[in-house]
Parts: sequence; C-alpha cells; structure tokens
Amino acid sequence: MEHLVQELHALSDDDLRTLIAEAQAILRARARKTPLSAHPAIGMWKDREEMQDSAAWVRDVRKREWRDAP
Repeated sequence: MEHLVQELHALSDDDLRTLIAEAQAILRARARKTPLSAHPAIGMWKDREEMQDSAAWVRDVRKREWRDAP
C-alpha cells in the first residue's frame, strides 16, 4: 500500500483528478442496486413441481426440522 501512496504523490494534479474521477465512477457502478427481480436466483425453481406451493413446501421442511431435531 505504501508503494501505491508514493506513486499517487508522483502524479500531477490533473492526472490525480482523472484517476479520482475514474475511481468514483467504478464505485458508483458497484453501488448501483440491481432490482431483485433481475437477480438470477429469482425463478430458478419455478419449474420444480414441489415449488408450485412454496408456502406448503416451507411448512413441510419446518415440520421435518422440528421432528428430526435432537
């Protein structure tokens, strides 16, 4: 990290401003939120028969967990 700081000190003001602007653009792009509906996990089980009634599936899993708990 120290080496990086030394290199930054060697940049001209204009070059440093350009670098900061590029870094800010990268951070803004990373911070952009992807809508949940666009996430690849959404709908990945839509074709599974046991997921047609997901609430019933969850209830069944919970019952099994309680039944099989030590």
